[in-house]
Amino acid sequence: MKQRKFSKKDFQHILEIPFRKLGHVLAKAVFSPKKAEYPFAVGTGTKILFLRHDVLGDMITTLPLFRLVKKNFPDAEIHVLCTKSNSAILTYCDAVDHIHVVSPNILTAPHLHLKEIRAIRALDIDIIVNCYTARTSKNGILIRLLSGPNTISSTVYAGERYASYFSAQSSLASSMISMWDKMFMLGIETFGLSYSDEERDPWFPALEQHELSARKTIQELGLQEKNFIAVNLSVGQERNIWPLQSYKLYLGYLLEHGFTPLLFGLQKDLSLIESIQSEFPSISHYPFGRELQEIGMALSMAGCAMSPDTGFVHLATSVGCPIILLDQQRPKEIAEEWSPFRVNYVRVESTSSIVADIQIIDVIHATQLLMQANES
Repeated sequence: MKQRKFSKKDFQHILEIPFRKLGHVLAKAVFSPKKAEYPFAVGTGTKILFLRHDVLGDMITTLPLFRLVKKNFPDAEIHVLCTKSNSAILTYCDAVDHIHVVSPNILTAPHLHLKEIRAIRALDIDIIVNCYTARTSKNGILIRLLSGPNTISSTVYAGERYASYFSAQSSLASSMISMWDKMFMLGIETFGLSYSDEERDPWFPALEQHELSARKTIQELGLQEKNFIAVNLSVGQERNIWPLQSYKLYLGYLLEHGFTPLLFGLQKDLSLIESIQSEFPSISHYPFGRELQEIGMALSMAGCAMSPDTGFVHLATSVGCPIILLDQQRPKEIAEEWSPFRVNYVRVESTSSIVADIQIIDVIHATQLLMQANES
């Protein structure tokens, strides 16, 4: 067997180990939180802050948790710490009272965001729930900076060494496989809630006007509801790019077999869309500039969707749209953690760390499988 080369990343990891240990020691001395046991008490006016300062897909998996907490504690104040990239999903979310948009690097460089931190700290938050499952120690430190003397905090269980950062850790949440269930059960254990199985279902907060606008647009494009395939071209990370030629081969297959594709993308994807339409002039794209809520409603009207971007995948999941996910090669447990939830889907895994290596024949096969699943 060929021995793997010792990389620069491996060397950096070794150097980080003593600094991590030192960080845990300092945390015990400086950032030790007020301890609390589950369930946390919530009364009229209790201020609850959820940390979801990452990306769109992560926020979407947390929406059922917000809804459940607001349903059980209608007189509590629900705050969410988010970023520009995932704040739009909360615009019409009646389960959230206050949205705090911050820079993503508030986690890695809090000293550059002291004004925002002080403003939130001045709110005198009672409970902080950390929904970010990575960078646990950094989030623990951020929570202490946001906390007042009586603030208590909760997170998904990450190990006893992190007890120095949080008031309590949820073992129930950590025992869940899916991120959707992790987030939901984090709320169940934190607040001692009961729930019905339906309350675990994905949820998408939108208004009637968004549904009406999406339906009108679908009709104007000459499409029928549940009779088109939403094909997403837009990705947030380079590793998720699927080549133009692969898209063209796939779209050609769909047209040849009687399927009607509808392209979805952002303004930045215009050249890609134009290249596709120059070869397939009958293929339309959903208009740019529409609110995220309308895009979600349009997806709810698709027969199924295909995407190499997980944010779009979770958006489709939230409206019950069957989905084909083009994904990089991942360990099984990570793939299952971030898979679509309670919706028919087929995951196509790359043979490498980039989606570009996924073969067109595998995506065609996935489409056939999903169509069969939808019919059954």
